[in-house]
Amino acid sequence: MSTHDPGNARGGAKSISVFAWIDARHRFLLDTYDQLLLSPDRKHISRCLYLAHQIQGACKQHKDGLLAALQLNRNPQYQHVKELFVGVLCEQLGQQAGLSPSARLLLICAALTQDIAMLDLQDNKLDRQATGLTEGQRAMIRKHPTGGRRILERAGVKDAVWLEAVEQHHERPDGKGYPQGLAGSEIALSARILTVADVYVAMVRPRGDRPALSPREAIKNIFRMRDEQVDADIARSLADTLGMHPPGSWVRLINDEVGVVTGAGTGHPFPEVAVILSSDGEHLAEPELRDTGIRRFTVAEMVKAPFHFNLSAILSGLWPRLS
Repeated sequence: MSTHDPGNARGGAKSISVFAWIDARHRFLLDTYDQLLLSPDRKHISRCLYLAHQIQGACKQHKDGLLAALQLNRNPQYQHVKELFVGVLCEQLGQQAGLSPSARLLLICAALTQDIAMLDLQDNKLDRQATGLTEGQRAMIRKHPTGGRRILERAGVKDAVWLEAVEQHHERPDGKGYPQGLAGSEIALSARILTVADVYVAMVRPRGDRPALSPREAIKNIFRMRDEQVDADIARSLADTLGMHPPGSWVRLINDEVGVVTGAGTGHPFPEVAVILSSDGEHLAEPELRDTGIRRFTVAEMVKAPFHFNLSAILSGLWPRLS
C-alpha cells in the first residue's frame, strides 16, 4: 500500500476519532483516483476493495459516528467526502435490502467509483460553479455512467453488482433517466440503492449554485421523488435508517438548548442529543447528553451549526474512537 494507506494512519491499529478516520480515508481515496485514472488496472481496483472493506468494518463499530462525521464535514478541500458518505449509506441501505456482505462490499466500491469518468469536471467546475450547466457539461454528465463502466472494465472489474450500479445510477423508475432509459425493476437493485444514497448526499452538501439542505429537508425531498426519480421502498428505508434527525444534525430543543444529534436514542423521533449551548446561549465546557424522549428536552427545530470556541475538540469526543 502507499504512504496514504489509511491502515497506517496515525500509528496503524491505534484508535482515532471518527473525524480523523474520515480524513485518512479521504486522502487514501484521492490517491486511489489519481492512480486509477493514470493506469486502470487490477492493482488499483484492489485499493477500492480495501477501502470498501474498511468502511464495512467501521460501520460495524459505530455507524452513527461515521454518519455524523460525514454530515458535519464542510471542508471545501474534501470534495470526495461525498463518495465516502454515499459508501457508508450504501452499506446500511444494502443491509436493509437484504444484500449479502460480499454484495454490499461491491456496492460500496460502486459508490466510490460512480463518477470516475467525470472527476476532472466535478473537481474543477461543478462543485464550485454558481451558474447552470453548459451544453458541453450536460453531454459529459450523460456519458459518465457508461464511461465509468468502461474504465472499470479496463481495470479488470467483472462483478455485475459493481458495474451495473455505476452504469445505472442515473436511471429512474419512471424511465426518464440515462443512459439507457431503464424503468422500474429493469434497474438493478444495487443501482437503485446507490441512486437514493447519492441523491441524499448531494442534497445535504453545498454546491456552487446552492446551499446545503438540512438532512430533514433532503429526506422530505426524496420522499416527493419516490416512484418517479427514486425507488419508493429504498426511499422509505433511507428514512428508517437515518430517522427524522440524522446523526450530525444540529437542533434546538424546546428549552432553547442547542446541540448535535449523536444517535437514535430511544428511537424515532427522539434522538440522543449532545447539548453544547445552554438555554441562554452560554458555551458549555463539556457537552451534556439529552434524551429527547423526555418532554422538556423535545427537539423543536433543526438549526445551523452554532459557534463554539472549542467545537472541534468537543465533537471529536462525542463518538467512540475507531481502530
